[in-house]
Amino acid sequence: MREVRLGAFSKIVEFQASDGLVLKGLLSGKKRGNGSCMIVIHGMSGSAFSSVPLALAGNMPRNFDVLLFNNRGYGMLSGFSRQVGRTKKRMLIGTNMERFEECVYDIAGALSAMRKLGYRKFVICGHSTGCQKAAYYMFRTKDNRVSAAVFVAPCDDYNLIRSRLGNKYGKVKENCRRMIMSGHGNKIAEGGSGFSAQRLDSVINHKRPEARIFDYSGRLDEFRAIKKPILTVFGENEENMILDIREAMEILRSKTDSSKFSSAIIPGADHSFEGMESALAEAVWSWVKATV
Repeated sequence: MREVRLGAFSKIVEFQASDGLVLKGLLSGKKRGNGSCMIVIHGMSGSAFSSVPLALAGNMPRNFDVLLFNNRGYGMLSGFSRQVGRTKKRMLIGTNMERFEECVYDIAGALSAMRKLGYRKFVICGHSTGCQKAAYYMFRTKDNRVSAAVFVAPCDDYNLIRSRLGNKYGKVKENCRRMIMSGHGNKIAEGGSGFSAQRLDSVINHKRPEARIFDYSGRLDEFRAIKKPILTVFGENEENMILDIREAMEILRSKTDSSKFSSAIIPGADHSFEGMESALAEAVWSWVKATV
């Protein structure tokens, strides 16, 4: 059993996304009254208690607190509540029911909730699909409350899934479109991905931002639009890329307009950084302390 030592001032928090969805998380800190907070965005079907969020919450420096929270992509199908007036309305979301573009509401809500608690300086850190969400938020909002972004395992889901579909790609994409148009977008799509039609469409349809953001063969316009400092981190043994990670990092370096772009590779680590959590945390927090 792996134990994570959280900060001395840790507590469960509940807050609302900017569209009223009720979200829950863990706020962990070492020193009461910190003015800086890292907001961690977990990956597709993951949770606040996945290996990467916990690694960052268990190793933060004294001058930073960390918010881990379950965003609306928690699990493949999960129960949430939405605040409607004085009552809460139950609903199912999770990875298969969420619309990627609505990640903006979750991140905006997290930032606003932390501002109310007194935090004034923020770093957004995404893992896996959380990278697409963090990048999309910064592209869409240009939120000056965010001082920097960390992308841990920013994989190219578009080309990965497209390569797995092979010559079925066109048929599957068209089937997703038809299911969405007929009102069946939340039903499982063909092709064996396990995703609903609307969620799979979000990944494989280049008209959707989720597909474009880290398409390393594309323009990377949304990524280029981020001007704040950026750190990208890959595990040496990343299994969810069809491109060599060193080549991917050089592509990001060539495309970025960031004021400070940095990258790191964690030896021996895979996509989830299982067993290499301390090395990941050290790389991330060393960069944050030197940059923010």
